[in-house]
Amino acid sequence: MAIIAQILAGLGLLFVGLKIMSTHLQQATGRRVRHLLRTATRSPFAGLLCGTLAGAATQSSNAVAVISGNLVRGGVLATRDAIPIVAGGNVGTAALVFVAAIDFRLLVLYLVAMVGFGFQFKLDRRPAFKEWMGVALGLALVLLGLDYIKQGPRALDVSALAAVLDHGISPWVGFLLGLIAAAVSQSSSTPTILVVALMQAQVLGLDDSIVIVMGANLGSGISAVLTAGELEGTGRQLCYVHVLVKAVGCLLVGAVLLTTGWLGAEPVALLSQMGGGKASASLSLLFLALQVAGAVPVSLARGVTEAIAARLSPPTMEDGASKPRFIHERALGDFATALDLAEQEIMRLVKLLPTLLPDLDQQDQGGPAERLALWRGANAIGVAIDQFLSDLIARGVPRGSLQTALHLQALVETVRTLQDTLHAFTEVVEGFPDLPPLGFNLSESLRTIILSLADATDGDAEDLDFIITLAGDRSDLLSRIRRQLAASALGTGEDARQLLLATSLFERGVWLVRRSAVALRAPANEVNPVGNAVPGEARKREEADAHRT
Repeated sequence: MAIIAQILAGLGLLFVGLKIMSTHLQQATGRRVRHLLRTATRSPFAGLLCGTLAGAATQSSNAVAVISGNLVRGGVLATRDAIPIVAGGNVGTAALVFVAAIDFRLLVLYLVAMVGFGFQFKLDRRPAFKEWMGVALGLALVLLGLDYIKQGPRALDVSALAAVLDHGISPWVGFLLGLIAAAVSQSSSTPTILVVALMQAQVLGLDDSIVIVMGANLGSGISAVLTAGELEGTGRQLCYVHVLVKAVGCLLVGAVLLTTGWLGAEPVALLSQMGGGKASASLSLLFLALQVAGAVPVSLARGVTEAIAARLSPPTMEDGASKPRFIHERALGDFATALDLAEQEIMRLVKLLPTLLPDLDQQDQGGPAERLALWRGANAIGVAIDQFLSDLIARGVPRGSLQTALHLQALVETVRTLQDTLHAFTEVVEGFPDLPPLGFNLSESLRTIILSLADATDGDAEDLDFIITLAGDRSDLLSRIRRQLAASALGTGEDARQLLLATSLFERGVWLVRRSAVALRAPANEVNPVGNAVPGEARKREEADAHRT
């Protein structure tokens, strides 16, 4: 039992350490990693290299896939561009298996001591060291967990196990064991590390370990699809890319091993020779070969890979709704153009607001699922605009453009809050089995105001003035409605509570509409006001003057 407890404790430390290290590493290098991924689309080999570095750093191909998936859904990358990055992320995780094959116990002890002293001297409270201290802690836990896993099997009764495994493990049984272990742990490297530990304890031979590792490799790809849950469209496509990388790797390596045997050579002996006679090194090389053999063909044939992934998971309405139409990475080099494009993207968001509310007079005009997809897509665009403006500000824009950028950031934040409010209001309205007249009136009134705001983006300043007046203070009216509801027969029922919630959301929505209209109707004397912004050419002249000074 002590041996099992030690191995389980090692696995626990490994999982926690990887999670801590990945989280803090993304915080410490998040923007730089995203920029690296965005610039890695020049060729499949550049994408492979970038993904390999990201996978080695995070030790999680899933983390690389999530970052890539967000860039795809945000319209920064196409699925075709993200394929080599995701494939390379699998290659990078092989670093952990090589580390497990090394005797690093003394290094682990020194690293744990160094991290402990770092926290004792409060280095984690300094901004420059905070995230990197978390990375060091995660790495220390990972290495300590690996040491526990390696030491546990050495206490086993090798002679007793040798009697049990006298005839070895049949290939299909070993393959199935590896597949199940990877599906449970959601990782191919974790079962491989366990097998390395069992080999070092002379419990398993290299021939049995090969089939287990190959099963684990395929099982981790399948687990990525199983854990995707309700994820659909382009987000799920990268999960199928995972499966393709793993399946192609198993097929190619398996074919090489079988061909070697048919030619009269001994595959296990050749693999052992490549590892310098060390079984753990041989198995590490096999794991790396599985990742490379899958990653390279999938990346080079990314057109075919994309077609297969799209066939298995076609793009959804949410995918189309979540792609920005105006902002793009290349525009960041020209401040004036970038601000113009960000403004156009925000105006597009405002025009999409009416689609988040039900049209109760036209029940056949879209359903709850469609509105949910549109809300998620609009939210993704809002996040992309905010990130775009943050990246632009980080480049050091001139003072006049900085005011405009900050104004646009405030506006997009207001619009995003309005999106969430409209979504919450829609959920309340659609939650009624039979919508009361008050709920109907609130929904239609809010929809009318939102439609007016959307139409005003193409009008002049007087239209926005009308919206500001229309969305004026209605607190007295809404207070009377609440008192009437509290005094009515519905006052103790669920319907009354939902109507009160709808009333509060209506009030918040109207207030946000007015705030958005005020932001769009900036005073004419404000520097680069949104809605009455300085034309593009004038803004460019201002940029040129700023650079001259």
